[in-house]
Amino acid sequence: MFILRLENINLMFQRLRRLSTKYRTEKIYPTATGEKEENVKKNRYKDILPFDHSRVKLTLKTPPQDSDYINANFIKGVHGPKAYVATQGPLANTVIDFWRMIWEYNVAIIVMACREFEMGRKKCERYWPLYGEAAVTFGPFRVSCEAEQARTDYFIRTLLLEFQNETRSVYQFHYVNWPDHDVPSSFDSILDMISLMREYQEHEDVPICIHCSAGCGRTGAICAIDYTWNLLKAGKIPEEFNVFNLIQEMRTQRHSAVQTKEQYELVHRAIAQLFEKQLQKYESCADWKIADGDENNTENAVSSSDAEKQDSPPPKPPRTRSCLVEGDAKEEILQPPEPQPVPPILTPSPPSAYPTVTTVPAKQEVRLWS
Repeated sequence: MFILRLENINLMFQRLRRLSTKYRTEKIYPTATGEKEENVKKNRYKDILPFDHSRVKLTLKTPPQDSDYINANFIKGVHGPKAYVATQGPLANTVIDFWRMIWEYNVAIIVMACREFEMGRKKCERYWPLYGEAAVTFGPFRVSCEAEQARTDYFIRTLLLEFQNETRSVYQFHYVNWPDHDVPSSFDSILDMISLMREYQEHEDVPICIHCSAGCGRTGAICAIDYTWNLLKAGKIPEEFNVFNLIQEMRTQRHSAVQTKEQYELVHRAIAQLFEKQLQKYESCADWKIADGDENNTENAVSSSDAEKQDSPPPKPPRTRSCLVEGDAKEEILQPPEPQPVPPILTPSPPSAYPTVTTVPAKQEVRLWS
């Protein structure tokens, strides 16, 4: 049974806003590197800067790009601390840095959750050539688009990335129907994209790069959904799992992850659907076991009866079936909190180690809010 109440979603998001404001005003998670004069021009939005403790550092030097700075943060996953790279959409002057990051961290999957232009404003520099066009060179990197597949609400592109006589394949999942600061009319395509994305890269041995325009709102939502889905597929969830704690933890790693109330609600609903589907798998598994038990009892009874009359092989062993089981510069959280009663502010701690995990019981009530 899933409890999804709008008033609780509103209340929890207000708490997230207050915590994010506290992070900023009290500099709990400093952004000193992004504030440096030489790096200011590399930030798409002046108020969305990477936290120093989790920022992605570039060590690959490519003249004239020798700075280690890029507006990107690592976000931990189920099995590792660097499962995702959450980053802004590249600027014209940071495309080389973007490809430096992709190459250095062996990224094979890029998820782009914005269009190049939205509402008449440029949201992301195109860092790949269109399908059918000639390869494009960005500094020492050569990028070509070898294939493109159109699916409902998104494209899958096969990009070839060449650097120093080595060529790698990079797959770009480009979701094109997610409005900035808003949510799609349906999240079925998002779940479909994430599911297919994991068919291309199942494990977290290398990070998946996810970006929108600012690399926080839509980017954070995709990270949260994929993270939870991986927990379910592994058959494990953190104790006292709820969406608020998940997003709050993500916001200690990347500024404003899941940026708006609408995005927060979308994550709730998507995760609720994932839990529903997983419970259906458990129930289906239980039904198979019951059916097999009845069939086996019948077979055993027949065998016992026949054994009295004639020699026969021993009863068949029971059969088993396995059951595996964005940030705009004027983002909402920057506004002063409304003058209304809200829960007390929680003093955050540094990013925690991996949460304790437990095997998901066969059936349970899941609280998606707290």
